[in-house]
Amino acid sequence: MRRWQGILAAAAAAMAAAARPAAAEAPPPDRLAADIIVSGRTSTAVKVDVVRTGSEIPATFAGDRVKNTPGFSWYVSRHWALKTDYPEEKARFYLTLLEQAYPHYVELFGREIAGIGRMRLAVCYASSTKRLKEALAGDGATWDFKGGGITLEQWKCAYQYPSGSLDYHQRYILLHECTHLYQLCLLGSSYTVPMWFTEGAADGLASHVYESAPRRLTLWVLDKATTRNHLDSGLAALRQSALTAEKIHDVGGADGSERGLPFLLVNFLATDPDRAQKFRLWRDEMFRRNLKDGCLAESSRLMTALFGPWRRIDEEFQAWAGALRSTFHYAEWGWEQDGDTLWSYGFAENGRLSETDVNLPPREPPQYHPLRMDWPRGQPPPLVGPVARGTAEPAVGCLLDFSRDPGRGRAGLGLGVIADDGAPPRGSKPPPDSPKTTSGVRVITIRPGKASGNGYLAVLVQEGRELLMEGQALGVDRRTVALPQTLRDAIVAGGHKAGLTVHIAAAGLEIVLRAKDPKAPAPAEFRTALALTAEQRERVLSRPMAVLSRDGRHGVTPAVDDARRPEPDSLLLAPAPPNRWRNPGDAQLSALYRAAWLLGEKAPPSLAALRERMLAAADKAPEEQKAAVAEFQERIAQVRQDIERSGAPAEAAAKALAALDQDAASK
Repeated sequence: MRRWQGILAAAAAAMAAAARPAAAEAPPPDRLAADIIVSGRTSTAVKVDVVRTGSEIPATFAGDRVKNTPGFSWYVSRHWALKTDYPEEKARFYLTLLEQAYPHYVELFGREIAGIGRMRLAVCYASSTKRLKEALAGDGATWDFKGGGITLEQWKCAYQYPSGSLDYHQRYILLHECTHLYQLCLLGSSYTVPMWFTEGAADGLASHVYESAPRRLTLWVLDKATTRNHLDSGLAALRQSALTAEKIHDVGGADGSERGLPFLLVNFLATDPDRAQKFRLWRDEMFRRNLKDGCLAESSRLMTALFGPWRRIDEEFQAWAGALRSTFHYAEWGWEQDGDTLWSYGFAENGRLSETDVNLPPREPPQYHPLRMDWPRGQPPPLVGPVARGTAEPAVGCLLDFSRDPGRGRAGLGLGVIADDGAPPRGSKPPPDSPKTTSGVRVITIRPGKASGNGYLAVLVQEGRELLMEGQALGVDRRTVALPQTLRDAIVAGGHKAGLTVHIAAAGLEIVLRAKDPKAPAPAEFRTALALTAEQRERVLSRPMAVLSRDGRHGVTPAVDDARRPEPDSLLLAPAPPNRWRNPGDAQLSALYRAAWLLGEKAPPSLAALRERMLAAADKAPEEQKAAVAEFQERIAQVRQDIERSGAPAEAAAKALAALDQDAASK
């Protein structure tokens, strides 16, 4: 029997090998298309060429240190070389993802790596711990496997394996480690800038929202749903410790402490137009010095020279963080995010529901904040009725998608949630947690979860056939209501989707379910009510909500009045510089900041005035940004003349003029 099993296994392997496209010679980087539409922090993949080279090792910055591994194949795109034992489809996806991220790596670090036109960045992504150990051993490397990713300085290669089952986590590992890889190949070392930048920037860039249908990747997302939620954990750590910006600068990320703290510090510096320009000056000066010894002291000196004394930085940091709130708290395993839709795993331990809290109480009036849910907003689900917060009788809702598990499980909303102030998710499948740093490696570790939450009033659609309402924590008895056959038929005909709207009226909840048969002129609709006491209604009004799921892979798209401003596809498909504000004058503004920094007290008033004009428009509407660019073109000649007559030392004046020339070249 074993003999026949071996023969069959060999035959299957031979068939798989025969079905796999033949390997090809690695083409030069410029022969492969990487057609990406970059619009601010969002990249949409149009055409990305990927070539399988099999056992032929492409030319990479790793040199000859990364070898072949039995069962692994090499794949190349324009800027990246991937060694993996994953199927080709996944290899192509990961290389496309990295090409989408590539312009944002260049933006983060300020320039491309010398030699990138003839060499690629080397990445190894194994399908398991065992396979990654084999790959590392073949390269002559070892690792203690306390997490899902590591970038080795000597090898100049980013190594990953799927330490968690979440697709988000697996993408996050790749984006995080390749941030380290880019920095390493650019500077030659990971230790010439402080750890708060190295880890905070990697976590900042890798915090993302992916939209599968348009192949759209948004990076540098501060406020998203999926674990690991650095905003949620970072704000919780700040509340518990009251750490200052200076303290995070000095130790953040270097001692295994909460990684949300460096994430917050980097975002504090990067999410304000003035601070972002000074942060670039800090980055460029640190990169120019490229010091291993004394880099932390040099960083502190530059920070205070650019931003003012630490007392002022600390005050501004605390004010900035104090105005933030994490919209989401990942309370119970397990959730993915695809644009606005949260997809559950729906199999939490001990019969519990998968839960992500939404920290938008129905009573609270909606207020726009540019850093709240800062990814491209989708269109409101048409099956969900009107929603409104901050009114006397608010309404919330969600679109439920049962298409991955038709007729199975239950999903919906929780109301009146008592949150746990940032505790990690509970359950046996904890999320990725803080990377630690040891001996030149970067590791993403996992810590056990703990119980969170104190219950809610659940309003759920169960198995596509009934509405379930229960809330023991609020004193609401379990109640089920059968759905009419017309609605059940419409749910099936409409792709197993239903819109749920909950109106919090004076007497209690008024609940509406809608589904649309494409052949019917109007949606089918079902209404019911649930009486609440004054105390129960008060809790529902004043506390956060939650999205819930159990016994299936269900999609829940919250429909909540959140005051976000939509970004239409026409905007996202229009190329724009890769900065948070899509500012076309970003390079000019950066040049003005650099020139002023170089000239110091000798900077002429015309330079300062033009810089302030460009700064004022940086985060405004496109029309004002373009008007500021036009003014720059009109006024820059006079600024140049004023610099030449400023009395600044010849070297400083020459460098300032060169900075302005570099701006012209960048355009």
